Amino acid sequence: MIYVVTYENRSAIKKVIFENGVLLDIMPDVQEILHKHRQDSGRSSEAGGILVGYENANTGSFTISNATEPQVTDIRTRISLFLSGQHRLILQNYDPPYGYIGTWHTHPSGMPIPSSTDLKDWKKCIKHNRESTTALVFIIAGTMGFRVWLYESSSYSLYEGTVL
Repeated sequence: MIYVVTYENRSAIKKVIFENGVLLDIMPDVQEILHKHRQDSGRSSEAGGILVGYENANTGSFTISNATEPQVTDIRTRISLFLSGQHRLILQNYDPPYGYIGTWHTHPSGMPIPSSTDLKDWKKCIKHNRESTTALVFIIAGTMGFRVWLYESSSYSLYEGTVL
């Protein structure tokens, strides 16, 4: 199984499946944002943003159609990131069914692994959004590719995605 989604062929929709059977489509514009902000030099700060998309009520699948990019008001270091409120303001420009479906951020490694801080943050995000979605999507972009996880709100189960 391939867990890392490579940056190759960013002009095509990437299809990801999770162990629970949920499908995810990641649009090319989102892949381009992840590629553009990867930490590929020793001085690169962590970057991140909000994933924008929707959950298909009929199929239970998700689509990530866009993502916010780093804002000047974000607090960024080599190994930490605090997203400013500017991301939520940008999110207000989207009309339903588009909305918040997760977050993305970078790590300075080829095969990114979620830190304990990441896992705590993801759990907090799913608790705050339990009423609005069945799950949230989280992406960590590394230098060679990115990895994707789905966090279910009903069971607090975390599933890693594989490329179809």
